[in-house]
Amino acid sequence: MKAVKRKALELVDTGLVMVSPRGNVSTASPGLAVVDGAALLVGLDAVPVARLKPRRLHSRFWQNLGTDPLTRPFPHHLRTADLAHAHLQGVWGAGSNTAEEVVVAVPGLYSQEQLGLLLGIARACKMPVRGLVDAAVAATADRATGPRCLHLDLHLHRAVLTEVEHRSEVVRGAVWEETRVGLLPLYDTWARVLSRIFVRSTRFDPLHRAATEQALYLQLPGHLAALHGKDAVSATFSSGGRHHTTELTRLEIVEAALPSYQRLSEWVKSHADTDETSVLVTDRMAALPGFVDHLRDSTGLDVQALHAAAAGSAALHHANAICSKVETLPFVTRLPGYDAREPGPVTIAVTPPAGSAAATRLPTHIVIEGVAHRITMEPIALVAPTSSPESSTEAITVRRLGEQVVIESPHEAATTVNGTLVEGTAALVSGDRVLLSSSGAEILIVTLAD
Repeated sequence: MKAVKRKALELVDTGLVMVSPRGNVSTASPGLAVVDGAALLVGLDAVPVARLKPRRLHSRFWQNLGTDPLTRPFPHHLRTADLAHAHLQGVWGAGSNTAEEVVVAVPGLYSQEQLGLLLGIARACKMPVRGLVDAAVAATADRATGPRCLHLDLHLHRAVLTEVEHRSEVVRGAVWEETRVGLLPLYDTWARVLSRIFVRSTRFDPLHRAATEQALYLQLPGHLAALHGKDAVSATFSSGGRHHTTELTRLEIVEAALPSYQRLSEWVKSHADTDETSVLVTDRMAALPGFVDHLRDSTGLDVQALHAAAAGSAALHHANAICSKVETLPFVTRLPGYDAREPGPVTIAVTPPAGSAAATRLPTHIVIEGVAHRITMEPIALVAPTSSPESSTEAITVRRLGEQVVIESPHEAATTVNGTLVEGTAALVSGDRVLLSSSGAEILIVTLAD
């Protein structure tokens, strides 16, 4: 018996990220590819040269994932699937990925054919994908919202709005796209704004040459991030041995993007059936200077900004409901609903006396057959050995949830803690003994001494 090593991949062309069980997020790798003859640069490798060869830049291969040949000026033998393969291979091979299973959070606009193609690409990359889940459903599943919410995300060339019903189950509804707003068009707008400011104050135009234009685009994300906490930032540009400095204000950036912000706000408002609808915006949307405030003020809705690991962490949390061993994986569009109440003892009497050291210290490890396994937010599956290799038991898991450690076991598993049957979810404390009735194996819950 051992815990399965899992990671999550959030596949959005604004930036593919790998999420670990501890919530660590890899550097976002955008869906960019520069094709120049035999040379192919993808993701982060394509960013430094994207503006140097704009006619050789492809930025829609994830959005238009398919097998049709690319048109000129790209080589005819290449397809968007080839660019996606190169990108996914780079993301998967960028770190020491020892994950035995990968759960992929995917935008809801992908067709069944595209999802099948994605799985084929993952197999070619030797990525052990075991589950596909709608990214909006995953990001929403562990949030406290009203019975209906909208999930808003930003891609390179479109915005995506997903309707989610949030009751005993989190269920995806309709999915819409707005193709007049995307991250790359916004970057183009802001690059022109910054260029005009430089020309006005220093007479230097960074868009005049390809090399300086590329440098401007590389600086832009840093300037936008700095404006989240300031009204103005200093922008310095070096060219030809000279240094040019100007001031970029938050007001100028927001005003330039205002037509896009207004379009998005009106779009969201048109799909909010009541004023009590919650709107969850991804970290990509929240990174747009002034957008969250504009959306909140113009719609009057409850707007919540999500963490960068929201979809990935939730996908790992619910992996047992998502993952499958079949080759043709189902696309999961519903998950168990969020329960705002912290789980407490359900049918279990706490063994240590109230107030004792064991009762007040959070368990850190479970001991299985003499081996201690660290308890994290990723569920540890307790797989009991069976007499037949074809047979299996429904997952029994232990994980950390908030300031508690909980065990989750179906009633039919007949799992006991300190001799008391577990029905659903129960809290654990140090010293508890878990018995798997199907095998007779006993598991000890412990706290590692300082």
